[in-house]
Amino acid sequence: MSSTKLIIGIDEAGYGPNMGPLVIAGTAWRVSENYDAVGMSNDLDPEFQAKPLRSNSKHIPIGDSKKINKDRYADEGLELGVRFLFHLQEPKFDVEIGACLKSIAELDAERIEAVAWFAEPVASSSKWRQVVESPEVYFAPAISKLDETELCFVGMRMRVIDEIEFNRELEQTNNKSTILSETSLRLVRTIIDQFAEAGETIEVFCDKHGGRNRYQGVLSHCFDQQWFTIDTEGRDLSRYHGEWHGHPIRIQFKVEGDSLFPSAAASIVAKWTREELMRRLNQFWQKSTASLNLGLEPTAGYYVDANRFAMQIQPAANSLQLDRNLWWRKK
Repeated sequence: MSSTKLIIGIDEAGYGPNMGPLVIAGTAWRVSENYDAVGMSNDLDPEFQAKPLRSNSKHIPIGDSKKINKDRYADEGLELGVRFLFHLQEPKFDVEIGACLKSIAELDAERIEAVAWFAEPVASSSKWRQVVESPEVYFAPAISKLDETELCFVGMRMRVIDEIEFNRELEQTNNKSTILSETSLRLVRTIIDQFAEAGETIEVFCDKHGGRNRYQGVLSHCFDQQWFTIDTEGRDLSRYHGEWHGHPIRIQFKVEGDSLFPSAAASIVAKWTREELMRRLNQFWQKSTASLNLGLEPTAGYYVDANRFAMQIQPAANSLQLDRNLWWRKK
């Protein structure tokens, strides 16, 4: 039996909108067998905090992405957290984020690049270097804290489901919650396969998936019909345990699950990726409608504003022979 365990945090960005991708990210951390992951955020404070980045900040913004993605340096806060995680994976400070994101989304990168409205990168407007003049100095206290608490970052992986793929899967399942659950759990399998050591216990922390309270069936489906025992099922928390390929597994789905550090780290990766792809989407449609002089305002893809955006781009979509089902998620 291994003396360590692998903690996996999973979170998504883009489950609710009708435009843009659904992004699901996972981060993996190796700790001692008796470590309580619920207290990880407290152990890492104040070097890691779920707070926006400011000009006098000293923390790494990792936490609920909704708490970080605000104020003057909203984009910079998300990017800094993502850059820090990539630095842990491969020590560099001036990484090309787009290339790094492709490296953790191998299953989807080629397909996403083939989608016209995601294909062209947007010139970065991030000013993270104005806040963090020396990443080496800025990152040092956080790295020391991880060493001190014996928390080892193992790696991260991601799935990116574009509108075309989302609608294709929806035709098969007729349930968007099932798409989220199955994609998330298959991502968990990928992370276990790539990062777990023989005999390690696996702990998985997920946010709740839509209104779903019961996960036993989807767990069994995604883990080759392996049996998972119900510990508890309810509106706030559903928790299960089982075994797979010699690994004891404990997995929970919790309201505000992204408050736990491993899921919070996944949250900022997913949120930053979706934000980047939405910038590309808006850029594509603004260029495509330029001759119409619409003054097209960008959209975040949520239903009410997405309807406004869809009405404005429809003439350009018709001209480009882009059927609505290619760029509009049906649910």
